[in-house]
Amino acid sequence: MNISIIIVNYNAQDWLEDCLRSILKYSADIKLEIIVIDNNSTDESKKFIREKFSTIKLIESDKNSGFGQANNQAAEIATGDILFFLNPDTLIQENIFQKIINAFEQDSKIGIVAPQLVLPDNSLQPWAYGKEEGIMGIIKNKFKNNLSAHQLANLSAEFDWVSGAALAIRRDIFEKINGFDEKFFMYFEDKDLCLRVKKLDYKIAVLPDAKIIHFGGKSSGGDKQRKKLYYQSQNYFWRKHYGFFKSVLMRLIRWPYKILILFTKSME
Repeated sequence: MNISIIIVNYNAQDWLEDCLRSILKYSADIKLEIIVIDNNSTDESKKFIREKFSTIKLIESDKNSGFGQANNQAAEIATGDILFFLNPDTLIQENIFQKIINAFEQDSKIGIVAPQLVLPDNSLQPWAYGKEEGIMGIIKNKFKNNLSAHQLANLSAEFDWVSGAALAIRRDIFEKINGFDEKFFMYFEDKDLCLRVKKLDYKIAVLPDAKIIHFGGKSSGGDKQRKKLYYQSQNYFWRKHYGFFKSVLMRLIRWPYKILILFTKSME
């Protein structure tokens, strides 16, 4: 099996350069291709890729089309049996690619594999994997990280979703479910993708012995804009998968938390 690494970039030049160099450093013995799709960055991202990484396939978009649509566009030209969607603000520290290939080859029922995401201090990144949250999960998740260290103990542990910051999927499955839902501009498109893969009776696994550093949120705009996009995507996700009534109930439960955030910001 071979891998196509797909990176969506938007004004993340400094992070992207380190990311690309780390991929090349730890992939010498692996057959892979790297595709960067640039969502109309205003920094020097496209220029430096052309000048410093001439072997990398670069797609230059004339607009910021969002995470899912950009990934779908890049996937159309990818040649790998495995599509590995990776954020530009990540850093590879070892040859995780062979471990990903091995996981898919060892179990034909695994549809999605994710490396373990860690923060720069090597602690586990919160909210990187989890179970389907439901109404009660909305409340619990405000106070408790649903990531269980016990669940990461071995490959047999299954999750309902993994973060799109580093997500590998079998190409044939990705095509079968028509890729990412492009109605999500950013956030929840990874959960939506995973849920649709689970409905095809495939497993979603995290590799505890394959770690990637994820710096987080380095190309998604300001804090206010991120929150707006997050809530818009959450609303759509709940309508799509749980129906109108539960989506309204979710928003009512979420409302006090949003008020608390606004109050806290006003006091700063």
